[in-house]
Amino acid sequence: MAPIELRDACAVDEFLSRNEVVLLVVGSGWSDRAAVVLTSLCALVPARRAAKTDPDFGDAERRVREFLIQFPLTERAVLVLMHGTTVLDMLRSTDVEAHGSRWAASQFVERFLARLVEA
Repeated sequence: MAPIELRDACAVDEFLSRNEVVLLVVGSGWSDRAAVVLTSLCALVPARRAAKTDPDFGDAERRVREFLIQFPLTERAVLVLMHGTTVLDMLRSTDVEAHGSRWAASQFVERFLARLVEA
């Protein structure tokens, strides 16, 4: 199952208000290769627990950035694990750039997927 596409600010707010552990894929800051790898891994996430934005969606991407700016070191976040509006963990585009998409994929599996499945 592919991640839910958040296309406007209301959809972002609705997704962020859920009282469960969810994964948000932030569209900007990805290399094409990393985007393909990590978006395909999101298909492993339990149904409706992963969502993504895209820079082309405009309002949705801005709303996510407005939300993330409240938390330290989130300006380059590309994968954000949350419970409601609490950030539990994240991967940044700088991590992916420094270590590559394979490393990011393994981190996703180790750090995020287990928490999403057990939650």
